[in-house]
Amino acid sequence: MVRRYGGWVVSLLLVIAGSAAAMPPLSESGGPQVVVDVTAMKEVLARDEAGRERVELREAAAMGPGDTLVYRIVYTNKGTSPARDATVTDPIPAGTVLLPGSWEAQGADFSVSVDGGKTWESYPVSRPVKQADGSMMQKEVNPSVYTHVRWTCREPLAPGATRSAVFKVKVR
Repeated sequence: MVRRYGGWVVSLLLVIAGSAAAMPPLSESGGPQVVVDVTAMKEVLARDEAGRERVELREAAAMGPGDTLVYRIVYTNKGTSPARDATVTDPIPAGTVLLPGSWEAQGADFSVSVDGGKTWESYPVSRPVKQADGSMMQKEVNPSVYTHVRWTCREPLAPGATRSAVFKVKVR
């Protein structure tokens, strides 16, 4: 499922345990039916009545370099059976960089991709780098290299259950 918000592309990949080809159509099986709502908001500094700065979330209509966008993904199983091995995958929008440590998810494990979503690794991703003396050293990849984020539910998403995930990016 692909949803567009403010010009950014957001996608959801729901994987159900077992072969999809072997499963009867949803209407026949009464299976899981995951509905996804994605919002993109912009962080804006504002002052309260006492003059203290605070961060507010506002519509992400106009964006520019240095702006922080907050993506919130809410997914609900409106079906009649659990969604097993549910996975939410989101591309990091072009022209943005994932903000380290900015993600949250209820009951899910977080992973990232640096190759367009082909492979997944725990954050932070590191690679061997050859040093001047010929030795190899593990170094974290630059945040600009990340292409996708993913949350994999630890437990099945029960009928009627709702979970959410959040991540932030900075506009280049």
